[in-house]
Amino acid sequence: MATGDSGLPSAEYTTQLDDSDESSSEYDITWSPGDGVCPTTVEFNHCCQSKTDDWKNAAASHLEGTECFQYYLSAFLGLFENIPPFYHCPPGAVNISGRPKSFLVLKSSLQVKTTEDSNCNKPQKSIDYLQCLGSPAPVKYRTKAETKLEAAIPVCAKPLRSGYFTNIVLAWSYIISCRWVEILQQAGEESQILHEHGMQVEDSFWDIVTQGYWVARAEKFKGVFYSPWMVRREGSRNKRGDRKPVIPNSSLAFDILLGFCLLEGLEGEFLAGFASVLILTSRHAPPPKFAPPIMIARAPMRSDALDSLLCSTFFDPCVPCNFIGAASLGVKKALSIVDKIDNRQLLFAVTNIKPHLSLLWAAAVCNDHVTSFLNMALRSLPPICLVTAFCTNTAQSFLQIAYPVRDPEDVITSRALEFQTSYFCRPELPIPWSPAPPFGTTSVGNLSLEVRAHLAHIHRPISWRLYWVLNSGERILASAQHPLKVIEAFNMCHSCSTGDINEMPHPEQYIADEQSGFATSRLFNWHRSYDDGIWLDDGQRDTESVRQLQIHPWIIDPFDSPDDEPVDEPKHHELCVERILQWNNEVEKCRQAEVERP
Repeated sequence: MATGDSGLPSAEYTTQLDDSDESSSEYDITWSPGDGVCPTTVEFNHCCQSKTDDWKNAAASHLEGTECFQYYLSAFLGLFENIPPFYHCPPGAVNISGRPKSFLVLKSSLQVKTTEDSNCNKPQKSIDYLQCLGSPAPVKYRTKAETKLEAAIPVCAKPLRSGYFTNIVLAWSYIISCRWVEILQQAGEESQILHEHGMQVEDSFWDIVTQGYWVARAEKFKGVFYSPWMVRREGSRNKRGDRKPVIPNSSLAFDILLGFCLLEGLEGEFLAGFASVLILTSRHAPPPKFAPPIMIARAPMRSDALDSLLCSTFFDPCVPCNFIGAASLGVKKALSIVDKIDNRQLLFAVTNIKPHLSLLWAAAVCNDHVTSFLNMALRSLPPICLVTAFCTNTAQSFLQIAYPVRDPEDVITSRALEFQTSYFCRPELPIPWSPAPPFGTTSVGNLSLEVRAHLAHIHRPISWRLYWVLNSGERILASAQHPLKVIEAFNMCHSCSTGDINEMPHPEQYIADEQSGFATSRLFNWHRSYDDGIWLDDGQRDTESVRQLQIHPWIIDPFDSPDDEPVDEPKHHELCVERILQWNNEVEKCRQAEVERP
């Protein structure tokens, strides 16, 4: 990827640091296209336009099969094919924590196999994660005037009917919460579903779900926890009334809802309503908005799991972190009409590019959540949940991608491979926040000893399995081993032919560059923090050029201040024998690996 001076006219961008202390905010941060980190104007425009073309084509094309419900249902359910049953037969004292007026959470672990090299001493990476078992309060929704919804299932059909849709969402909330109670009871937990005056589902189903005449709750650690999918209208009072526990029957409730939707031709509302309830667990989106319900006569994951799935729609493993803003701008241009995202265009494009996510986006449209999720994906950095990504075979991060591997004798390697190796061979490292890969290459001599020793093992996700985590710290296998599909990316270069050159800066380039700068800063400072620094020498620059890159505003540590006082050196230095021996062992391992390499 060309990052040098293109000789083209360019703009220099300056922004002032936001600091509450005015006396310490008198210096500016400056960057310009083609400065070695930022793409040139030509590269930016090419990346932006290529994304615009891709998404415009997706929104305008028609795939065979998208006119039937089975297409959407099969694609959507395929996401959850390998996810194990929720809280099924937990062994012994599993690690559950919670307190009154807080969340009830279950700690589990996913182990991913990352290399087939038998000589590697770190062939697996464990990722601990939390599942929400209960919430401190039901999810609130806001009411809005009944208007025509912009979503349709199939996308070529008539829009969903908003009044019926609200009823169906409330019904799904009850059904899933009812199943939650059944599962907790089977696991030995104290859980109940209560109805006003002991009302029965077979007699008063729609009154129960639309009027909120039910509560699904569990008691543990001297606290009361509610179903994560239980929803209540904002402003409604949680009156106790005369609630009586009833036997949960999610199967009967499901049959009633399904029969009604088939009879009334509400299959699209049925599917989108289910997806809408799933994304109620989002911790990033505001409360959903629904039309008032109408009168009708006669397996969770973490709270950011569904958010990460929705945002993965726009993930492109070939777009490096310093181009991510250009790509996002291209997507927004493709889907916008008069500077506003057109929801119908969005749903057509998602259906053609990522059909397994089309129901979730239809739900986001119906919940009035589109703007929140698009801001996450196309303006800031989207949430990443590798556990969800592995379990659903969905690409969310460059860590999942098979990038080209250079010859073992080559003295240069890609930074993408370096950062992947660093993450997978170190059990304590958290996931980098940027989904996009780092740009460029680096000299093998710049790598830490640990990364250099593992580079030839080609660490990348191969398979995964889940474990229960007990209070004692013991881990017990909870699922079978599932192979992962290899996702390859062959090129991260946004070069363009002579005829495609556009030298004029885009009017929104500065705004787009802010997202690129944020992604680049988070990614390279993650490396700096956990790999004892970073040196941007690609073997082609002199020392002074490298030093200039080191102080680039997208590379420097944003928490470092030029006004920081120097730290006094201690007068007496004590040798840490343990660290010296550890360092010596790493050197010997590296030397041995070099000797044994054919």
